[in-house]
Amino acid sequence: MERILFIIIVVFIVSFIWIFIEKMDSDGHQEDPFAITENSADIPASAELEESPARSEETNTIVIVDVKGAVKKPGVFQMDAGQRVNEAILLAGGFLDEADPNRVNLAQTVQDEMVIYVPEFGEEDAALEQVSVEKDDGKVNLNKAESSELETIPGIGPSKAKAIIAFREENGDFNKIEDLTNVPGIGDKTLESIKDYISVSK
Repeated sequence: MERILFIIIVVFIVSFIWIFIEKMDSDGHQEDPFAITENSADIPASAELEESPARSEETNTIVIVDVKGAVKKPGVFQMDAGQRVNEAILLAGGFLDEADPNRVNLAQTVQDEMVIYVPEFGEEDAALEQVSVEKDDGKVNLNKAESSELETIPGIGPSKAKAIIAFREENGDFNKIEDLTNVPGIGDKTLESIKDYISVSK
């Protein structure tokens, strides 16, 4: 009887060991449910942190302008760099009936700390702080001058003045006077002859 009981116990132990072995993997190791799979290891750790180029370039430069004169709501306004004077006028409520819009360059790109003065009909030019015509120590500011002002520079006629303004509106302000040679029709010789008459103040 004891022999039979011993055999039963041995059979039970052997069966238990066999079942346990069946649950182990082919290498003899029990599977780890928390192990990282081969596919997940191939995913870059920084994949979720990458930003698209468009998103990283969303920040715009802000400029502050002061709109004065014959507008409905004169004041200081915050604008995006690259906007135009006509948009600043709209922020100020638009022109008054007595405003003379023909004396303001509405297509000019706004600059930080810019004063935009809208004159009235018949107002004397000498009394104006015009946005488009500014001089520094008697020099013509290439970044703010209108065609008529540019034409006061020796050797700069209507066609070259127009080319300077077109280049400025398309590419932004001149950073140094040497940048003027990038304007079609203006070379090193022209720059040398007029460099004492021009500036590029912001």
